[in-house]
Amino acid sequence: MTQVSIYLVALQKQGLALPESTVAEVIPYEPLQRVQDTPDWFLGLLSWRGEQVPVASFEILTVERASFSLVSVASASLVVVRGLNDQADLPFYALVSQTPPLLLQVEDEMLFATPEPVARTERAKVRFENNIVSILDLDYIEASFRNVLIK
Repeated sequence: MTQVSIYLVALQKQGLALPESTVAEVIPYEPLQRVQDTPDWFLGLLSWRGEQVPVASFEILTVERASFSLVSVASASLVVVRGLNDQADLPFYALVSQTPPLLLQVEDEMLFATPEPVARTERAKVRFENNIVSILDLDYIEASFRNVLIK
C-alpha cells in the first residue's frame, strides 16, 4: 500500500491527477498574453515569477474539436507545472483548472484501472471515487509546447 500526494484538477468534463511533485504552484486565473500564429490549445503566456510560462487548454490539446471556456474566471486557477525534460527550453508550463485543484493523499488501491479509451495526451484513465480522471502523458504535453515555442 503506497500513499501518494496528487492534485485533482477540474476540467470542463473530467479531471486530471497530477503528482504533487510536478506542481510548482497553483495561482488564481489571470489574463494571458496572446501569441500570434499558435494552435487553439495554446492559450497564451503567463508572467510568473519573472518567467514567461506557456499555458495550455488540456481539453483542446486532447480533442482537436473541443472548445474551451471557463465556467467562472473568478473560480478558475492556473496550475504551474515543472518541466520534466530539457528544462532549459521549458522550465515551466501551466494548465487551466476550472476550480482550485484539491491536494489529496491517495492510497494506490483507491485508483482503479478503467477500460476507457486513452487519448494521446494521457498515459491512463483511472477511476477515483465516482470520477474518471486522466493520468497525463507529460512527455507528450511538453513536446507539444516545444513544437510551438521552438521554431
